[in-house]
Amino acid sequence: MNKKQVLDLHKKMYNYWQGKNGKWYSYLPKEGVEPPKGKQIESVNEEKLNNKIIEYYTNEESRKKQKKACPTFLEVYYMWRSLKDLELTDNSIYKYNTDCKRFFEDTDFGNMPINQMTENTIRLFLLQTVKELKLCKKSCSKLFGYIKNTIRYARVEKIILDNPIEFLEPKDFTKHSVEIERTNASYYTDNELLTLLNGLHCHYSSAPTYMPAYAVELAIYTGMRVSELCTLKWTDIADNYISINKSAKFNRVHKEYSVGSTKTKKARVYPMDAQITTLFERIKQVQTEYKILCEWIFTDGNSGYVHAGNITSYMTRLCRECGLSGGGITKLRKTASSDLQTSGTPKAIVASMLGHTTEVNEKYYTYDTSNLDQKKKIIQNRNVKFKELTPAG
Repeated sequence: MNKKQVLDLHKKMYNYWQGKNGKWYSYLPKEGVEPPKGKQIESVNEEKLNNKIIEYYTNEESRKKQKKACPTFLEVYYMWRSLKDLELTDNSIYKYNTDCKRFFEDTDFGNMPINQMTENTIRLFLLQTVKELKLCKKSCSKLFGYIKNTIRYARVEKIILDNPIEFLEPKDFTKHSVEIERTNASYYTDNELLTLLNGLHCHYSSAPTYMPAYAVELAIYTGMRVSELCTLKWTDIADNYISINKSAKFNRVHKEYSVGSTKTKKARVYPMDAQITTLFERIKQVQTEYKILCEWIFTDGNSGYVHAGNITSYMTRLCRECGLSGGGITKLRKTASSDLQTSGTPKAIVASMLGHTTEVNEKYYTYDTSNLDQKKKIIQNRNVKFKELTPAG
């Protein structure tokens, strides 16, 4: 519209008059006030008043265009992700996507133009989200990191010039996070382990070829990850140790299984004692008798391996049948770790035997200077109780 059209439209909507003092008056739009009134303006003559009105609408149109042109926080987040995803595995991408849906999608914050965000805008969103979702410290730090990286991308690309997160720190918000209490429910007692072993041997009698049960028993003795259990081969078994050098992976994006390296990308060995050796002998005897012996220790009966999900599901059913709280194979890992540490095993050795990452090692344990013979003595002392606990048969 030209200037005359702008003025004509304005005069139809808002009061426009000359006062007794000779000045000219009108109103401009004001939030919460309906025309013909609004924010009052005045000028010494009609021409200057008209110029004020035209300037307002010209600037307002410019602001609207600028606001519309600036991408929202979510749009910039996905711009950053287009680069970040190049560094991530498919399962990490899946996790980032679920976090985005949890934190940002369908929120006013996610749909806000990023150039309108201030330090207080971000502070308010973080505090509200941490409290409403009852985030733990780790999740709170992740949320802060997502926002920080998105803002940083916007600044690098010159989408924004200021840094609204410059003076904010994760600790400003993690102090409001929920503490996760560590309780006895994180591990099994000796009596609960005996209950599980009894339940396993009952299952062996009725379904001797069901391999997930044997995998759970090995998990009780070793604390191995479920992804490591299911991919064990007979060639991984030596006279006095197990070579743990691979694990199963499930691609959450493509819904596919594959076998690759261990979680830490490093192979390790786990000492064998009489209890573990006997278990392998029992498994091989059953597989030979029923003609299902193949390269995989925990076979599906068709020359393939039992998927991790089958072992996890069986563990859940076993606990339910035994009247025990859940926790799965992870709970057995925590039990093995607790048993070894309680017996006086140095924390670094425990970390090495269970295959923790370097980050976990540095955070919870020291360094491992032991050799395989030392580890074998430790595992023999720990597993001697299972000889007494194992039911006859």
